[in-house]
Amino acid sequence: MELSPEEYGAYWRGSIRVAAGVCIVVFGMQLVSPLLSGPTAGAIGLAVFLLAALILAGSFVAMLGVARVVRTAVDAEMRG
Repeated sequence: MELSPEEYGAYWRGSIRVAAGVCIVVFGMQLVSPLLSGPTAGAIGLAVFLLAALILAGSFVAMLGVARVVRTAVDAEMRG
């Protein structure tokens, strides 16, 4: 698969988005884990909400990256 410089850049930007999405989820879980072990229901409720929001945001960013990588690969294959 031959990539032009623009396609190569788009491929790496997509890969960086996938990595950023994974980092958001992993760091979000580490950030929220102390709240999940808290004794109060309010802390646990906030932790569940934050964890769900961070997982949603991380998954969205990662899927944007996957879509970019797949689109770049398909364009390169169709061209060559």
